[in-house]
Amino acid sequence: MTTPAVRSTRSRASRIGRGALIAVAVVAIVAQGGVIAGAAWVAANPRPVSDALTVWTNDLDPRIEGYAAQAGLSERGRFLLAASLPEILAPAEFERVCRVSAPGIGVLGCYALEEGRIHLYDVTDDDLSALEPVVAAHEMLHAAWDRLEPEERTALVEPLEAAFAALGPDHELVERIAGYEERDPASRIPELYAIIGTEVRGGEGPGLAPVLEQHYATFFADRSRVVALAEQVQSLFAQLEQQLLALAARVDELSARIVSEQEAYRVDSDAFTADLAVFEERAATPGGYRSQSVFLADRGALIERQDALRARRDATNALVDEHNALLVELETLNAEAAALNQAINVEAQPLAGTAPAEGDVEEAPPGG
Repeated sequence: MTTPAVRSTRSRASRIGRGALIAVAVVAIVAQGGVIAGAAWVAANPRPVSDALTVWTNDLDPRIEGYAAQAGLSERGRFLLAASLPEILAPAEFERVCRVSAPGIGVLGCYALEEGRIHLYDVTDDDLSALEPVVAAHEMLHAAWDRLEPEERTALVEPLEAAFAALGPDHELVERIAGYEERDPASRIPELYAIIGTEVRGGEGPGLAPVLEQHYATFFADRSRVVALAEQVQSLFAQLEQQLLALAARVDELSARIVSEQEAYRVDSDAFTADLAVFEERAATPGGYRSQSVFLADRGALIERQDALRARRDATNALVDEHNALLVELETLNAEAAALNQAINVEAQPLAGTAPAEGDVEEAPPGG
């Protein structure tokens, strides 16, 4: 969600020219006495006229009309969205017009300053359907910011910064804003304006200052709707991240435990093998055991050690099986995360788990 200046592939002049014929006809029919005053207003207010002509002479894509309704836009918000000639683009075309490189961040829309047009990435994953209205509303607010007077922008800076500070230093928005500033320091306030307006809930708690809520009410009939959609998507990714981190941690924990268990087993198995050899040599030597009870006691002790080693071997091998099954589960979950990331135009690195343990624990030698 950025505001790069990209060149239009269509002629804005041709759109205005076509619409101007209709506008002149309307003015002439209403009253000739108003033509001079109307012409003066048009000359003094070229942007509102251009917006009106664009909206009157272009039909809004039904999908984007749906986004406007889902996001709770007001008539003014819908008007600005339509005035920005929004278009939904397939990945290749979107990358051509919204050239923003941001590792780990999904660029899903851009408002092109030169042409005043909104471009939206086509999110096709049904699990992320709530995201598209949020992006459309976000870019609409960039269009709104583009039309604010300098003094209006200045008046919004302090309440925007206060709302941002109230989120706290650990809020995920802190990292996002830092990423925007790294690419373009001037983008801080416009991005705060668009993100806070679409993703930060008002009402209880810190909420937003009345001046911000009143301002956003110009563009939203019910701003809570777009915030709820944003929270729905954030919750989906937060849950997936939590699952991945927990699973990766469990895999690493098992891996470390298996390595420790296998090493201890080898030490104890080697000691058992040495003691077994001593016992067998003594048992095979005439007079080695002068007492049957001592022989049986030593043999019984070795059998107990062997049984204990086998139980440890089986338990460790069960951990190996669990570890490798969790690795498969982690790979599956990583694939799901990769698919979701791809759906939102993100190239993300999968969470790696420890490699499968190398084979099972070998059985201790049989006793005599």
